[in-house]
Amino acid sequence: MTEVTETLELKLVDPNTHKHRKLCETKTAYQRALSAAFNANCATQSATNDIVVDYDL
Repeated sequence: MTEVTETLELKLVDPNTHKHRKLCETKTAYQRALSAAFNANCATQSATNDIVVDYDL
C-alpha cells in the first residue's frame, strides 16, 4: 500500500484597512470589559458575566 502525503503552505498577509480598524475596536472592547471585571473584584464567572454583558463583544 502506498502512502500519499500532502503539504499545505500558508502565507499570512496584512489585513486591509477595514479589518484592521475592526480588530482594533474589538481589542479595545475586550480590554475595557476585562478591566471593568477586575475593577469590580469579580470572584465568580457569574459576577464577571454580569459586568461584561454591557460590552459588545
